[in-house]
Amino acid sequence: MYLHFRKWLANAYEPKEEDIENVVMGEIRQVVRRVVNPFWMIREVFKYGKDCEIVAPDSVRDRFRRELQEMCDRYHLNRNPE
Repeated sequence: MYLHFRKWLANAYEPKEEDIENVVMGEIRQVVRRVVNPFWMIREVFKYGKDCEIVAPDSVRDRFRRELQEMCDRYHLNRNPE
């Protein structure tokens, strides 16, 4: 799984055993991590909020997006028009 950490997370991130790659690219830290169960990884990303982004694979990114949209719907938050 490809993750992008921004702002304070880019500097505060502590490498994990599962990390395959950990590279700073300007203001973004890109981490490639071996993930066995996306469920737990999605939970971890939620706690980091807007400063962490799932970049790939698309299937996990889409799953995260669906879960986030369901939460927004539950709390009657409007989507941003694109």
